[in-house]
Amino acid sequence: MNLKWMIIPAVFSVVLLASCVSDTSDKTNSYGSSNNNYGKTMDKAETKSKDDTSQVDALPQKDVLATVQSKLDSNVVVILPTSIPLSSDKHYLSAATTSTDNKYDVVFYETKQPTSVNSPDLKDTSKATPIATVSGQNYETEEEAGEATGHLNNVNTGVNGVDLGSGITGYSDAGAGSTFLNWAEGRYSLGVRNTTSADPEVSIDLAKKVVAKLEKETLPIPHQLGAVKLEAEPNRADGNSIRWQNQKTVYSVSQFADPLDGVSIATSYEK
Repeated sequence: MNLKWMIIPAVFSVVLLASCVSDTSDKTNSYGSSNNNYGKTMDKAETKSKDDTSQVDALPQKDVLATVQSKLDSNVVVILPTSIPLSSDKHYLSAATTSTDNKYDVVFYETKQPTSVNSPDLKDTSKATPIATVSGQNYETEEEAGEATGHLNNVNTGVNGVDLGSGITGYSDAGAGSTFLNWAEGRYSLGVRNTTSADPEVSIDLAKKVVAKLEKETLPIPHQLGAVKLEAEPNRADGNSIRWQNQKTVYSVSQFADPLDGVSIATSYEK
């Protein structure tokens, strides 16, 4: 009997010790698992931090334009618009620049994410949409520069005058499958082109909108000539241009899909 009572406490002690060892092992594994999770969380945080450093901060337009200016290396006196219209206030402005001794070009883009000037992403049409091209080019003589504007003389003559508002009359012309509605304001000749098969009212409507807009806004003053050429047919960016002369230099806004946006860009140049 005495031996039996001595064995029982001994067995009980072994069981209790095993239980303690098991509990300690479980806690160690739990801590290790938690520690591993913590490590994974840190890995994600570090990855995010690295990704964030590679992202471009969203810049206000004036800072984008300042960056564009700094990228241009040309003998042409560089002037740029002060505002570029975007289709959404959730989108961003960027640009691609090229320059030589006698010319510079800036293609402005609307992007879905902040994108640095001259980024390769600007060539991806899913990420960037061209808005307009602004340029400056030097010529040998003032006569060459004047001709390069495309200015039309004597546009305020002819038959079939159309009242465009603000005391301005436009005159229609046609040729080579196109119709033209031309008028003059100051040193600028202005014209709207459309196809002969199109409704003439489309050209008249656009011309009236441009005239009304220029009652409130001012195009850069040419020295000596300027020309505005617009397409009444939608999305004909290749036919839209605004050019003005400053002595031997011609500045331009071109390749804009929306004629009124193009006028807005031109009138935003500092006078």
